[in-house]
Amino acid sequence: MLEISGITKVPTFQYEDKDFNLVVTTANGLKSRFDSFLTEKWQDARENGIFWVDLNIPKERTLPGNYGFLAQLHPDKGKKRRKLQVITSMLQPFDSREFNFTNLPNEEILFDVGNGDGNDIVAVNVSPSGKYHSLLIVERFKCLPQRATRHSIEKAVDLMLLSNSPYFRIIFNSSCAHASVNHLHWHLYYLKRDMPLESIKLNHLRGPVFMLKEFPAKGFCLKLSSFSDPNAIGDLVSWTYFIIDRLHKSEIPYSVCLTRAKENIGDNVYEDVRVYIWGRKPGTRVTNRFDFAPSVCEFFGHLIITSRQLYDELTEESVDKILNDLTSDSFSAVRDDVLGMDLNGKELIMAP
Repeated sequence: MLEISGITKVPTFQYEDKDFNLVVTTANGLKSRFDSFLTEKWQDARENGIFWVDLNIPKERTLPGNYGFLAQLHPDKGKKRRKLQVITSMLQPFDSREFNFTNLPNEEILFDVGNGDGNDIVAVNVSPSGKYHSLLIVERFKCLPQRATRHSIEKAVDLMLLSNSPYFRIIFNSSCAHASVNHLHWHLYYLKRDMPLESIKLNHLRGPVFMLKEFPAKGFCLKLSSFSDPNAIGDLVSWTYFIIDRLHKSEIPYSVCLTRAKENIGDNVYEDVRVYIWGRKPGTRVTNRFDFAPSVCEFFGHLIITSRQLYDELTEESVDKILNDLTSDSFSAVRDDVLGMDLNGKELIMAP
């Protein structure tokens, strides 16, 4: 752990379990205390000129087809951003000589979500991809590489439950899955669109683990549908960490998305929290005529496009092929591993 001196105090967002929103609805326009705090601090940072580029999405469209992929044109994305680190291995350690979050400018830190010591924070993304795009930086001063720890999963689930918006998303890309900084962090943003994975039908695998088979990006899903069990949230975290740990030990890069979910398209009540987990081929640029490099947003169905030509030409068929090629082999390998695992003593008992 690095020794950090002279830490400037930032506001602390304090919460308890009673602040969690277990069911949300599109009919309720009220923001939670967390939503208000995050959006107000983010807007203050924007007005104070903290961002390197402003959020610019001049065009968006839903690709015709079966899945409802949302394509958004972000022509300024990547024009000005922090230097991308070269990450060549899932086991690559944290390197203090590279950019990291221990010395973020104080004006980029929105608030603390821990005990006030600056270790667990929410900060702005200075090159945002969406409305209120921020970073959840957990165990900051432990200087951990970009691997999802159990504590970081717990904190991500907490923030998902603190929001009262069905459009709040929390996402993660591991090392070699297009993470740009090898220092533990998650992304937070709001996407005010109904997305296919909020209501897609799932195939049961084992226990609380479901499979995402009827979708181009093949992966796993964990659902939290019942909050009557006091252990349900902790069990969701345990199973999420279990799947991620299998991927990491197999040196398979992975992406994670937390979202609210509902039973059917058109419903306005979101009764589930879903955690989607995708293993994938290492994040070298995909060889295809579109020069398209998907990460977690694209696996979720949100296509962030910087090229006007690509935006105009992209089709569901081309996206389908790319996502399936990236994920199918890793999914099959880990699926068989999960099915064959002896879970005795692992305390993974959450009912489906």
